[in-house]
Amino acid sequence: MIIGFGLCIAACDDFVRFRTEKYACDTNRLGLQSIELQTQRGKTVATLVSNGQESALDIVMKDKQLIELKAGKAEFIIARETGEIRALLGARYALLTCKKIVFSM
Repeated sequence: MIIGFGLCIAACDDFVRFRTEKYACDTNRLGLQSIELQTQRGKTVATLVSNGQESALDIVMKDKQLIELKAGKAEFIIARETGEIRALLGARYALLTCKKIVFSM
């Protein structure tokens, strides 16, 4: 019975303690360095690193293809497959292609 339970858990791809999904960007005119999504126990927290400072982002919408984030007048739409970020910071708009890094345990 124990071996059967172990095989069932080993076959399950979604059995993870935590997952970090990070979008690391090259130098850009907005100063955006990265956006990080940390999921633990079913709760996801989004963090923006811009000009060396971290700030929290609200998750407006999240599915397998897109993530929409917002903080004040800043809005971000991330294409999860390509790492493309559409960023709107006040009146400034930028289309960035960032590197997607995923770590899960």
